[in-house]
Amino acid sequence: MLVFAFEMPPGATRGPVVVVLILEVENLLRMKCNDPFDLLVKQFAAAGIPLDRRLRDVDLVIAYEEDTAEIIGFRDRQDIAGLMRWLERGRKIRPGDLAKPERLKKQSTN
Repeated sequence: MLVFAFEMPPGATRGPVVVVLILEVENLLRMKCNDPFDLLVKQFAAAGIPLDRRLRDVDLVIAYEEDTAEIIGFRDRQDIAGLMRWLERGRKIRPGDLAKPERLKKQSTN
């Protein structure tokens, strides 16, 4: 799993902080075996990820990608726009994708 973040410029439609989480094959295989991974946000500071903001100021982008070298290249060049285009190159908006989150309703115990 790769995790890194960008601070977005003022007026950007995302952010002001975008955290990118790239799942790798091994992560997916573990999850298929009921072995979840943890995203321990408090440990991000040690990696230089700027998360000293409220959660509402952070956008989380989760992607699966086998071409790690390409993604690291975008990160190293600080090419935020290029990275987002790369990660979203196959995006298809499906019904419900852009819906607002809903509170999970309790199931009746009848």
